[in-house]
Amino acid sequence: MSTNTLDAVETTISLPKFIAEKIQRANYALTDVIHNVLVRYRDAENFFGVSRDNMDTFKARALPKAMLMNMPFLALAPALQDPRDWETFVDGVLLSPTVEELTKAMPAVDALTARDIFHYNCTYVSLLKDVLHMSVLAAPLLGISFKLAEYLMELPIGRLEAAIGAITFPLFRWRFDEQLFWTEYSAGWLTHESVAHYLMSTSNLKSTALPYTHLWSDLRLDRAQRDVYARMLMTQGVRASTATNLFGLNQTRARNTYKQIHGVSSPCGCNPSSLTWYVDYPAHRLQGTLLVWLYRCALENKASIPEALIAANDIVAKMFGEKLVITADRANHLTRSMAMDSRLTMAPCRSCGTDYILSNGEGKIELAKDFVCPGCSYAFKPRFDLKKKKGRSKA
Repeated sequence: MSTNTLDAVETTISLPKFIAEKIQRANYALTDVIHNVLVRYRDAENFFGVSRDNMDTFKARALPKAMLMNMPFLALAPALQDPRDWETFVDGVLLSPTVEELTKAMPAVDALTARDIFHYNCTYVSLLKDVLHMSVLAAPLLGISFKLAEYLMELPIGRLEAAIGAITFPLFRWRFDEQLFWTEYSAGWLTHESVAHYLMSTSNLKSTALPYTHLWSDLRLDRAQRDVYARMLMTQGVRASTATNLFGLNQTRARNTYKQIHGVSSPCGCNPSSLTWYVDYPAHRLQGTLLVWLYRCALENKASIPEALIAANDIVAKMFGEKLVITADRANHLTRSMAMDSRLTMAPCRSCGTDYILSNGEGKIELAKDFVCPGCSYAFKPRFDLKKKKGRSKA
């Protein structure tokens, strides 16, 4: 397998480093624009979905701000979620009621601010196009619907940029519009897990409405595809034995490939088997839920099973870094288990409505009607170290 072939596949599945950096830079730039506009025009608070006081707090706290800005998700959401609203100003026809309402909601601004809004609208739509063409997980990363993603994908960037000049309001707004978010942010309680919770809770992409029953046995892959996917999964940490079982590879060759990638032999021993492990601790449940959400979003976006798994693994690794507890082997175990039976299921929190993993097996039964998610129960404590937790459950 050539390096060029591997790179070509990686750029369409894993989030390229330069795209992740563009998202981070856009997070800083666009939030600065929101803050600057609110400093001059406090009447724009309703439009942006965030108050001037909250943005002042946001700017004042460097550590949580850096954590939020450097994640692989955009901290902004589109002001227009319906592609029909975009069509009205892109096609130059009669503006939709939503566009007219937003135009009225945005206060009149001076020429300098208007120029900044136009400039950063161009930056925003350019980023949307880049991520949409470079990631199967663009919709959850950008906080947009699949319908809007499909519309923007097909729309030439030239037409989009030409139409922006007629828009007098920002095409973006603050993504985390829950007051509880600001309570945690102000108190210094924000963690990577709580941010992930708010990403899911504010999204209109619900896990329970997305596909998940795809089976590996239904896959039809040629030799080159099997080699590429196996190498990518082993790069993410999947054992050589797992890659061998998934793709029907030669065991010796798979072990040699793993050692070539990591410099050490592939681990031996038992594979993950406990389903209750994913609901034993809040961090386990949250990270598992985020991975399943991303995996199903990728499937909805026509990705194959290995592509969806690789893409989801990539984003959760970028999101949690050293605090990641859902390894690539566990991710494979989790998604396959949920596709095959109902011992683990997804159900909404009775308080916020966010879909989370629930156990429905003989080891532990959780009732959906009584379930309150870790986000609503303040279970994501700062500096919570799973390694120091005694009695940690092992698969």
